[in-house]
Amino acid sequence: MRYRDPLKQILEQTRWYWDHDDVLPHVRTAFRKVLQCRTSALGAEVFDSENGELIVYHTCKARACPSCGHWATMKWQRERLAAFPHVIYKGITFTMPKALWRLFRDNMPLADALPALAAGEIAALILAKYRLRPGVMTILHTFNGHLEFNSHVHTIVTAGGLKGLL
Repeated sequence: MRYRDPLKQILEQTRWYWDHDDVLPHVRTAFRKVLQCRTSALGAEVFDSENGELIVYHTCKARACPSCGHWATMKWQRERLAAFPHVIYKGITFTMPKALWRLFRDNMPLADALPALAAGEIAALILAKYRLRPGVMTILHTFNGHLEFNSHVHTIVTAGGLKGLL
C-alpha cells in the first residue's frame, strides 16, 4: 500500500518533536511550508466551466518539499543535461578570502562581475597553454552554507583543455 504524502504524515505526527523554540527557526519554517503545500492554506486557483470545477492549490516552492523541491530540481537537471554537449566536464570553484566578503557584499556590481572574470581566466589559461577555447558555464553564489555573504563562483568547464592544468 502506498501512502499519500508520507512526509506530511510524518511531520504531522511528529509535530511535538520539531515545532518548538528549541528547533532552528528555518527548520520549523521549512516543515510548516511542506505541511501547507497544495492545501487551501496557501490559496488556490479555481477553474470553472459548464462541465465542472477544478481547484488547483498553490505549492509552497520549498526546497525541502518532496513535491516542489525534489521534482523541480530533477526536471531542471534533466533539461540542463540535455542542453550540454556530450563531453567530459570538470568543476572549478573560485572562492574569496573571508577578508573580502564584506567588500563584495557592499559592492554588488563587483560580485556580479566575478562570473565573467572566472570564465575569462579559465579561457585565457587554456588558450595560452593549448590554443583551445573551452566551454565554460559560471554560476555566482553569494551565500555559503551558514548563510553568510560569501561571493564565490562555481564553474563547469569542458575538460579537454584542462588535462595538463589540473
